[in-house]
Amino acid sequence: MRRGEEPTNPRSAGGAAERRPAGPRRCLVIHPGALGDLLLALPALAHLGALGFTRVLAAVPRLGALIQEGGGVEEAADLEALGLHRLFVAGSDPPVSAWLRTFDAVISWLGAGDDTYRRHLAAAGPPTVVGRIRPAPGAGLHASAHLLATLAPLGPLPATPPGVRLAPPAEALAWARDWLAERGLGPHEVVLLQVGAGSAAKVWPGALALCGRLQAARVPVVLTAGPADEPALAPFRAEIGFSERRVARALSLDRLAGLSSLARAFVGNDSGPTHLAAAVGCPTLALYGPTDPAVWRPLGTCVQVLAGRGPASAAPWGGVDVDRVLKALDAMLGGGAGAPASARSGAVVGPPAAAGLAGGPA
Repeated sequence: MRRGEEPTNPRSAGGAAERRPAGPRRCLVIHPGALGDLLLALPALAHLGALGFTRVLAAVPRLGALIQEGGGVEEAADLEALGLHRLFVAGSDPPVSAWLRTFDAVISWLGAGDDTYRRHLAAAGPPTVVGRIRPAPGAGLHASAHLLATLAPLGPLPATPPGVRLAPPAEALAWARDWLAERGLGPHEVVLLQVGAGSAAKVWPGALALCGRLQAARVPVVLTAGPADEPALAPFRAEIGFSERRVARALSLDRLAGLSSLARAFVGNDSGPTHLAAAVGCPTLALYGPTDPAVWRPLGTCVQVLAGRGPASAAPWGGVDVDRVLKALDAMLGGGAGAPASARSGAVVGPPAAAGLAGGPA
């Protein structure tokens, strides 16, 4: 980490933790990131649990609820309602400081570069850890390993990173079973195919052709789409006659988690839904072009990444063609997608050297 961004040493709290009431140790975890970023914090959250903390996650409400209901933390708080912005103002006495004193530790992946924020947080009393939400450029660390490493001041780090598994709520699982049954589909029968992403550059251009190939092989496909993905959906209807009833549109996060956990596989871009599918245990094929899977790879029990030429290339998706994706998916489905099984689950596979493609970024 660069200067001014190292975790604050808990000893700087001056023993204030001894003045808090006796009982289970509680820690506040402040995470301002989006869905994918937060899911990559699950190993760090698991480590805090292993250290004996009752974990309170301050995040965007719908994200905090997802992590709490999935068993990643014991409590969730609305990040925007806490008034943490006052900690960035010099010379103020933020009201939130009194609430912060009720915790035995505060971990903030917010404000690492702001000295005023760090001073206010430390002055509140409990031991504090303040770190970057993402690895520094060129650090060579996966985001989850970086977040876990920021917790070193609180105690020894695990030799092996904690496993990741998020449990969908029972109500969401029941909804997903009903949604599938209404369409004549059963659990662990469909391939979920994501059509969008947070930015157009992250959207793999071969999704339409892959969907057509899967349908021709009689593999049931369900498209997942967010509120802004209507333009991406239009070609599926116009060019291959994809049924609107098999589009899971604008689902809540708990329902998307439930549906993903009942899927045979999930094929998606570098995005929150892909990270969520991996976290709930769905066999996940994650496709990376302009972003680096060495930093942003999803975490889960059955994840494979196919990577293109990467962010340094003028053609970042080079090498991630439909045949290659279909072959990797076929391996995940046990030979049920119409291509020879050969891909290895859990690997990050770069672009092939054949057909004029270099093995690394162009």
